[in-house]
Amino acid sequence: MRTAKSLLLALVILSPISAFAYTSDEVKATTVIKEHQASVQKYAALHNKPMPEIKEYTYGMKLDVAKLVRKSPDLQTCSVMPKLMTYEDSKGKLNTVQYQVLGGCRNSQ
Repeated sequence: MRTAKSLLLALVILSPISAFAYTSDEVKATTVIKEHQASVQKYAALHNKPMPEIKEYTYGMKLDVAKLVRKSPDLQTCSVMPKLMTYEDSKGKLNTVQYQVLGGCRNSQ
């Protein structure tokens, strides 16, 4: 009985910590996307180009990258996070693709 109570107490104490970590990663992902889009918006306005919509990258997707405009930064997190890349194609059109990467987890190094 004492062991069961100890396990229950540990579960109650640790549950909010894991929930916080997940929420923190969501906030980081949202912030990265917003900052990327704000930067691309400035670039598009400066070069008189329309703002590109975000397209989800799929394996084998053909990318016509003539000029890299912006790539979102790597995050120090232990989970899979979205990353954005905006580029101009050979016709000068802006494109943004979103793909998933495993964050640079400090615990795994």
